[in-house]
Amino acid sequence: MSTHGCFTIIINEQKNRVLLVKRKDFPVWDLPGGRLEVGESFIDCVIRETIEETGYIVDTYKKIGEYHRPQFSDIQHVYLGKIIGGQEIKDGDETDKIKWFKFNALPLLMVPHRRMQIKDYVLGKYNTVRTINDSVVLLMFIKIIRKR
Repeated sequence: MSTHGCFTIIINEQKNRVLLVKRKDFPVWDLPGGRLEVGESFIDCVIRETIEETGYIVDTYKKIGEYHRPQFSDIQHVYLGKIIGGQEIKDGDETDKIKWFKFNALPLLMVPHRRMQIKDYVLGKYNTVRTINDSVVLLMFIKIIRKR
C-alpha cells in the first residue's frame, strides 16, 4: 500500500518567490506539507500541514502534479496555494525556519525532487503525473541525512 504526502507551493504576491520551510528533523528545506492522515482529503491535508508548519492558512486552487516514487511506495500530491490568513510562526514543532526564496536562487539543501516540482509550477504545468526513479546517489543522500 502506498503512502501519500501533500505539499503546497506558496508564491508571494509579486509571484517571484516561493515559501520554503527548514525542517527540524532533517536540516533541509522543503515545501510545507506532510503525510495524509486516514480519512483525510488531499486538500484538507495540504491546509492542515501548511498551518502546522508555517502558521499560514491557505486556499488551494490548482493541482501542480502527482509524483509517484515506486522505490518508496509513495505518492506526493503538490498543490498551488494562496495565503488567506494566519500569521507566520517563528519556531514550530517541525519547522526550524521559514523563508521566501527566488525561483533562481533556491537553497542547495532541499528535499529531493522539490526543484522539479517548483519548476513544473514555473513552467505552467498543472495536473502533471510523473514517476520518479530515485537514483542510488539520491538514496545514499537520504540515508546520510536521516543519520543526522
